[in-house]
Amino acid sequence: MPTSGSFASPPCFLHELDAEADGLPAASDPVQARDVARWRKAERERLLSERAALPVATREAAARAIAAHLDALLGDVTGKTISAYWPIKSELDLRPWLMSLNERGATACLPLVVEKSAPLRFRAWGAGTPMERGIWNIAVPASGDWLVPDILIAPVVGHDAGLYRLGYGGGYFDRTLAAIGASATAIGIGLASSRVATIFPQSHDVAMRAIVTEDGILRG
Repeated sequence: MPTSGSFASPPCFLHELDAEADGLPAASDPVQARDVARWRKAERERLLSERAALPVATREAAARAIAAHLDALLGDVTGKTISAYWPIKSELDLRPWLMSLNERGATACLPLVVEKSAPLRFRAWGAGTPMERGIWNIAVPASGDWLVPDILIAPVVGHDAGLYRLGYGGGYFDRTLAAIGASATAIGIGLASSRVATIFPQSHDVAMRAIVTEDGILRG
């Protein structure tokens, strides 16, 4: 069975899900919602293409800068449960930073999709954690207690000045925040170049507490 140090994750397909069809609140104006969904699909494809075209070294440098900004933002993490993600689709790789949290008194964890249209669940992750392929073919901890994170780090495909996040369209992160409530701090991370004027937030979208890019920290 692969461990956290050896597992390679193939692409996931969360971007193929429709948020409203999978349990999120419907917009009051169906025509507007359809127009926004079409715009987001096109914008998502553009941003993903631009990110994938960046040299690996550029993405690695951005990830290191973001890790430093996260340390400055979070401060002492002792006793905190902090979730990040297993990178896919040229996402910035924060796994070294996430792993280091265990050495600083925090509990690092990764999200799991255990049921379509349900909130994410979380398990601890560290050196030597047995991994398996999850429901969307993403590497996940194979066993362990379910945890509730204090801080959720979410990758963004795009973001705007209102701290709203454009993700892959599956709605899992918004459902998770709704289930956990205000006790969790949600932080988006992504490239500075992924900022757009607005993502046209809908009723199911949840603003982040902060967005962290290689250029710094954006707060509301």
